[in-house]
Amino acid sequence: MAEIPKDVKKLLFGMGARWHAIASMILDILGLACLIMGIISSASDEKLWLLPTYWLLAAIAFIVFGLSAWLTAYHAAKEGYEK
Repeated sequence: MAEIPKDVKKLLFGMGARWHAIASMILDILGLACLIMGIISSASDEKLWLLPTYWLLAAIAFIVFGLSAWLTAYHAAKEGYEK
C-alpha cells in the first residue's frame, strides 16, 4: 500500500493518534452510561430524562463514533502521524 502524503495526513488524522484514542475511550464510556440508563429506565417503567428507546439510540451513536475515533487513532499510529 502506498504511503499517505504528508499534506493529506493532517486532514485524515487531525489532532493525532493519542487525541483520537482518548476521544474513543470517552465516547465508549458515554455509550455504556447511556446503555445503562436505558436499561434502568426500561426496567423501572419510568422516563429518566429520555425514553428508553432514545437512550439506546444515543448509546449506539456514541459507540459508533467511538469506534470511528479508535479506527482513526489506529491508522494514525500505523502511519506514524504525531501532531
